[in-house]
Parts: sequence; C-alpha cells; structure tokens
Amino acid sequence: MCSRFENKETGLSIFTKITKEFGVEVVNNAPENIKQINIFPSEDILILKNSEGAIEINKKTWGIKFDEKSPLIFNSRIETIKSKSYWGNLFAKNRCLIPATAFYEWVQTDKIKIPNRISLGDFKLFFMAGIFVKIKDNYCASVITTPPNTTVAGIHNRMPVILLPEDGLKFLSMEKESALKQCEPFRDDVPMKVEIAEDILTQKQREEIERNKKRGK
Repeated sequence: MCSRFENKETGLSIFTKITKEFGVEVVNNAPENIKQINIFPSEDILILKNSEGAIEINKKTWGIKFDEKSPLIFNSRIETIKSKSYWGNLFAKNRCLIPATAFYEWVQTDKIKIPNRISLGDFKLFFMAGIFVKIKDNYCASVITTPPNTTVAGIHNRMPVILLPEDGLKFLSMEKESALKQCEPFRDDVPMKVEIAEDILTQKQREEIERNKKRGK
C-alpha cells in the first residue's frame, strides 16, 4: 500500500532529465507549485503519459472516485488489474508514470506509528506505475501496487510498482501483456534506503523516538 509519497522533482526538472538522458520528445504542461513532501490521496500529483507521439508531463488528482458514495481508489492492485476487465482496459489504454523521490510506510512502535522514508540510493528520481481516468471534468490517477520485495516485506505487505526511469519510459509504450510483466516487486539487486522520515515527523513521534533511544530500542 502506498498512502503517502514524496516528489521533490518539478515538471521542469523531470523534463530536463528525460530529454537530456534519453533524447525523447517531452511536453511539459506541469504547474510548478505541486506539493512535494507527504503527498496525500486526493491531492494533485505529477504524471507522465503518452500523448500524440510524445511524453506529456501534467498534473492529475491522486485517487479515482467514481461518485460521491464510492471510495477513493488511490492504489490499484495488480492482481485486480489482471482479473477485472474494466481495470485491465484502463491499464491497456491509460497507463501513466507517477514520479517520486521516495514513498512512506509507517512502522508501529510501542505506542504510535513512525513514518519511514523509502528511497532508491543511487536513483534520486524513480517512477511508480499508475493508471488514470477522466471522470466528469476531472482527470485522476491511481498507483499500481504489488506484493513487496525483500526490503519492504519487513515493513508492509504491499508496495508500489517501481520502475527506474529508462524502464518507465518503455513501460508507457509497451503492449499490454508486456507491460503487465513489468508490474512485479522491485528488483532486489538495486539497493533501497529505509530511514525515519524526519521531514514529516510530528512532535509526538519525535518524543517517542527519543524514548525508544533511551530504552535502547
């Protein structure tokens, strides 16, 4: 499950990286004032998608909500995408990449949960696989999740489908079946960094961390 993440890149910085490193045509339609840390479902996020032969960077709302009574679907399980025709069709036609510099998972201590920041040590920018849909006049997106890899398994039983930049760009243009094969737990040969998410700690969480240190935990 991914319920919070971080993206300290902007539309312009992503545009610059992709055009410089991969030489693909990119159209940057992203605003520059998107929230960067502790991003919540229902907030605006950046996405990359195919658009008339180019990669378009734009914003979407994080979470798919079909009507006022339906739940906000901010994560989409890859198992559901494979087994349900509606979600499979969205995957075939409306795949996207959600840029991130880290995602958060919470670890239970004696009294409260502490947020952990999970990033890729050698890759400042990575992509989470996603799908998007237009509902009325609003475009919204959902992160695709998979069972965890070895690193995340000790923290949570789900994780986002993570793609390195070059793999992500290929993912957008693949045929459906090939793209489905990319939606697996992130490879264990690329180190992931897990650390306390200092940027988003509450005072209560900081106090609990200090108490645990004194108790040798």
